[in-house]
Amino acid sequence: MILLKKLKIAIFLSLIIISLSNVVLSNAISFEGKIHKNIYLEDINLSNLTKEEAISKINDVLNKKNTFVLRLGNKEYVFQKDYIDTEYKVKEIVDEAYAIGRNKDVITNIRTKTDLNLGDEIILNYKYNYNERKLKGYLNCLYEDIYKSPINSTVRIKDGDIVISKEEYGYELDKEKMESIIISKVKKINCQDEVIPIMYLKPNNLYSELSKIDTMLGRFETHFNPKNENRSNNIRLASKATNNILLKPNEVFSFNENIQNSHIQQYFKEAPVIINGKQDKGKGGGMCQVSSTIYNAALYSGLKILNVTNHSIPSPYIEKGRDATVCNGYIDLKFSNSYNTPVFIYNQVYENKVISTIYGSSNDKKDIEIYTEITKEIPNESVIKNSEDLELGTSMVKQEGRKGYKVKTYRIYKTSPDAITEYISESYYPPEDKITLYGIRELSK
Repeated sequence: MILLKKLKIAIFLSLIIISLSNVVLSNAISFEGKIHKNIYLEDINLSNLTKEEAISKINDVLNKKNTFVLRLGNKEYVFQKDYIDTEYKVKEIVDEAYAIGRNKDVITNIRTKTDLNLGDEIILNYKYNYNERKLKGYLNCLYEDIYKSPINSTVRIKDGDIVISKEEYGYELDKEKMESIIISKVKKINCQDEVIPIMYLKPNNLYSELSKIDTMLGRFETHFNPKNENRSNNIRLASKATNNILLKPNEVFSFNENIQNSHIQQYFKEAPVIINGKQDKGKGGGMCQVSSTIYNAALYSGLKILNVTNHSIPSPYIEKGRDATVCNGYIDLKFSNSYNTPVFIYNQVYENKVISTIYGSSNDKKDIEIYTEITKEIPNESVIKNSEDLELGTSMVKQEGRKGYKVKTYRIYKTSPDAITEYISESYYPPEDKITLYGIRELSK
């Protein structure tokens, strides 16, 4: 009885194997030389195609999807995959598709084909190469073409009014994202339009900050002789080079740096200058009047004075203790914006005067008085010298001489209940000897 049951089971299994073998044999005959059903390359159905048919079908899709459009606003850029020498390994992909159900042992191949016949799908990915150097080159060209510089908010003075312009954000290509998008579209054969990824560039100066400049903090003016054309020329040049200067919080104004950055030195003319306590001529004479005018505007504006040096002799255009000499690369006028809001330096030159005005926030405006004190008056010596250039019994004053001074400069803040006095600097003007020449040359007989 048991033997009979085993025999029946054996016969049943044999019939199943014979049936499956017939199915497999039938499928093998019908699909011989063709890719099995339910095999795809991405979204391309390669079922029941010969290798030649599959290659042709894939190439047809690749040709139709060779380009895609990159958009940014109204700009359009048609990207062709040939730009980066894209090469798809179509034959290799087709060989891989064709080998499915054929490249394993008999049982595994039967199982694979059976699963495919029952509805399973196998999806292959594209194999491709591209030229990285050309892709980088394309990205660089695209970057340059779409780059837009940010536009700063600006301050200008028009008819005495403060005018603030709005800023504009700039943008640049996000190269990393753009590269990733292009590679993905090449890989997926995606020809849909794409928005160009950008990174916004923030302007350095924003309207929200500059609009806080709403009043005059301090102003000062000095006068000059317009008939001295060379000196007047230098005053105008120096004033222009240090004009329209925006100082953000904690930024430092350097007179010499602004002169150097403006490249105006080549246009300076010879004019009277003070060198080692003597009047002389030199290129740029008159600059110090501009620096002294700006210095006093900074004093009245409450800005922090970092570096100031007086002339070696008192200047005729300004009170002792309130002059600021400059010498390119040697002596500089420096002050910083100690406020939490920006300030703006504005210079004007009229026929016979130069005016410097510093604008800022009305919250920072102070009632300031500048006070100077002569702490020491230094008498000069009277020196007598013999001279063979003069006849015996005659004399002449070769050098008039002058007294020397020590002067302290203070800034007084009058807005607080108790006025606050701030010491600024001490100026030293050395004395100059009076020199009288007496003749020793005997009269000729």
